[in-house]
Amino acid sequence: MSNFDIFNPQFSVVAKGLEGKMILIYGNNSTGKTKQATRMNKPFYLGFEQGIRAISGVPFLPINKWSDFKKINKQLTDPKTLDKAKEMYQTIIFDEVFTSARYCQDYLCKKHGVETIGEGNGGFGLWKEYENEYWTELDKLMKAGYTLLFIGHEDTTEDGQIIPKGDKRSMQPVRDNADVVAHLTSNGIDEDGKVIKSSAWFAETEKSFARSRFDYIDTYLEEFTAENLEKVIADAIKRQEEEEGIEAVTYETQKESFESEVLDYEELMAEIKAVGKQLNKVGKLDELTEVVEKHLGVGAKVTDCTKNQVETMSVILDDLQDLLDEE
Repeated sequence: MSNFDIFNPQFSVVAKGLEGKMILIYGNNSTGKTKQATRMNKPFYLGFEQGIRAISGVPFLPINKWSDFKKINKQLTDPKTLDKAKEMYQTIIFDEVFTSARYCQDYLCKKHGVETIGEGNGGFGLWKEYENEYWTELDKLMKAGYTLLFIGHEDTTEDGQIIPKGDKRSMQPVRDNADVVAHLTSNGIDEDGKVIKSSAWFAETEKSFARSRFDYIDTYLEEFTAENLEKVIADAIKRQEEEEGIEAVTYETQKESFESEVLDYEELMAEIKAVGKQLNKVGKLDELTEVVEKHLGVGAKVTDCTKNQVETMSVILDDLQDLLDEE
């Protein structure tokens, strides 16, 4: 039986630190986005733009096409290499979203032999393929447990509000899943002609979009630096502990609460066969067949399932167990 039980739920917890958190910073050119991002703890730079040409000593691999990113992302997220990668890197810098989306579209156009996304599928477009391809790679990163720092450029809505630049299939899932969206604004130069560090906004205004999942975060940071970004989030969590009487936990503890049961093909097949034998003994073979065909189709058998169908097998097992429990 599944260990999912709404009558014995888990309870959400807040994690300390930046591990596992997703941050989007965006702003105009020369606001220090990439510079400060590369100063975060143990960075690895995903350079869809060549934003580190004036920054020395940042680990990276060149990304000139979507397949380059897919290969790097596989090493960053594959269970076989994840632990080794996380020993080397904590902050993954994704620079930047709009350019990555163009690479993703180009990848799909070449795959399907068309010039533009809109020409694919006989003129109906490759929009769903684009959405799925981008989300699949993004989802791998989000679940790997790094500090993810996405960089974006500015765009403006028809109403004049500044927003992160990008379409709904690339920027929107980044923006919607980010724990913090910070809009950076330039402060020009001082009386000596030196650049003043940018400021950051963490709440939406009529002028620009920004937001945070942390209710107690400062909505404005006068000087945006890597250290101040980490501090403003840490302070928000500390205030939540004090105001709400909670105790923040480690990322690993939080992560465990979001993990689903591990589905093993061989174990599921053995359990289904065992329950099937019991149902046959009590004269419920017709009901068993009805359950299987509901999930797999008329005439299908569980023994024909492949390892890619473990989720379906898990649901079938639950339904068969319910039949058995009726006895």
